Amino acid sequence: MEGFAALFGDFALDALERVERVEQWLLDLGALDGDPSEERLLDVKRELHTLKGNAGMMGLAALQQLAHDMEDRLLGSTDEGALDIGGLLASLDAFRTQTKALLRQDGPAPSGGAPVAADADSGETGHASVRVPFAALDQLIDVLAEMVILRNRLTDTVGAFGRLDEGVANGRREVWDDVEQAHGALCRTLDVVQDHVMALRLTPLKTVFGSLRRIVHDEATRHEKTAQLETAGGDTPLDKALLDLANEALGHLVRNALVHGLESPGAREAAGKPRCGTVWVSAAARGDEVRIEVADDGGGIDRDQLRQAAAARGFTFGPDEDVFPVLFEAGFTTRLHADMSAGRGLGLAAVRDAVRRQGGDIEVSSTVGAGTTFRLRLPMSVSIARALLLRADDELYALPLTSVVESRRLRPGDCHRVNRAGVLRWRNEVISLLDLGTHFGTGTAARDGGYVVVVGAGGKRRGLVADAIHGLQEVVVKGLDPIVGRPTGIAGSTVLGDGRPILILDPRALVDVEPFTTEQG
Repeated sequence: MEGFAALFGDFALDALERVERVEQWLLDLGALDGDPSEERLLDVKRELHTLKGNAGMMGLAALQQLAHDMEDRLLGSTDEGALDIGGLLASLDAFRTQTKALLRQDGPAPSGGAPVAADADSGETGHASVRVPFAALDQLIDVLAEMVILRNRLTDTVGAFGRLDEGVANGRREVWDDVEQAHGALCRTLDVVQDHVMALRLTPLKTVFGSLRRIVHDEATRHEKTAQLETAGGDTPLDKALLDLANEALGHLVRNALVHGLESPGAREAAGKPRCGTVWVSAAARGDEVRIEVADDGGGIDRDQLRQAAAARGFTFGPDEDVFPVLFEAGFTTRLHADMSAGRGLGLAAVRDAVRRQGGDIEVSSTVGAGTTFRLRLPMSVSIARALLLRADDELYALPLTSVVESRRLRPGDCHRVNRAGVLRWRNEVISLLDLGTHFGTGTAARDGGYVVVVGAGGKRRGLVADAIHGLQEVVVKGLDPIVGRPTGIAGSTVLGDGRPILILDPRALVDVEPFTTEQG
């Protein structure tokens, strides 16, 4: 049975990939204005036939019957000249759901029982598997072999250094030079190993884009709208650990664009727009982070109307304050009634909270009559990050580099006090300061000297004041022990090379800390 379970795992992964391909091809066929492409229809028939054959080979009669029914429906609908896209997509959903249900159970029961229906999107599958190109593994093994050689060299050299006579100074210097060279070579090799291992964890975002087309199709049909999806940057890599988050977030945003953003075909035509609305999803890598945009060419968001809707629900904003952040507040919605797609005020709040938990951020901009754009920023990896090491009152902190705008030494007279809040004039604007020592309780008075690091998050700027900057370092991101809780301004922890544990700062929380302080002493 262990051998069969492994074989079933291979079948399930292959079947789910084929289901994804057929789904995309059907969506392509549904978007065509004219007759379906015979070549594409043949592709769909081939995949369905393969699914049926593979399911039969595994003894999965229910899945085999589903694939057979899809073949019959495809042939019947094309003979009549009308392709039943909706019916075929529903059958694909059933095939996907039953396959995932079996995968969570490590395959069918020994008695050959029927698959158990389950929600296709609930939880993780039983096999946390990923397909890796053999060339990538081969390259990794070659680098690992070189690393072992360098490690042995370093071990031998250190041993020789210990056996040297105390009086042989020149020999000692030569051996130590060899130690340093071996150490440098080992570090460079480890960097290569790290890059290759991290690359194995990265997955292109186009694997997420495919499911978005289905959302556009389903929501446009449900709300009697005409829409298309355009994507760019599908090759942008993202850590597999963040892929599910990206999938969920983009799903909410695309659905939001269809439900709230795009007008009905009649309204678009009256406004001089094409009857078919467009949703754009684009992604690009910028340094150590991935930036994703979801935009639509819908009616946009009227700030005054949004302000009135916010006030009616108890949210207040100043006359010059940006009102768009209220869209991310739990329970806030502009719809009067909830349905299967939206209206409960939970989607955007869930997106913001999930993104921020992973060290990312989200913001929105909109123009009435032209559309709305949501911008996501996510770290490319959640396991290793580049950080700036700061020291305040003999405590070290790691600050994620992606949030750093600028750092410099504080000169006499740079810091000012306004209503007990420290401020700094920076690039023709005034930004508030946050002393790390007073915030975390290691100091009693805000310092006027040292260094300031300007960070940016959520469209805001803040200056973090510390005694010293200890340079850049790659850190392994770890969570906090639950007993510690979630202190304001702390995102996690890491361990330095000398074994010391230090805290990783959360810039998005620090920029929102109350600037007015009561100093002690």
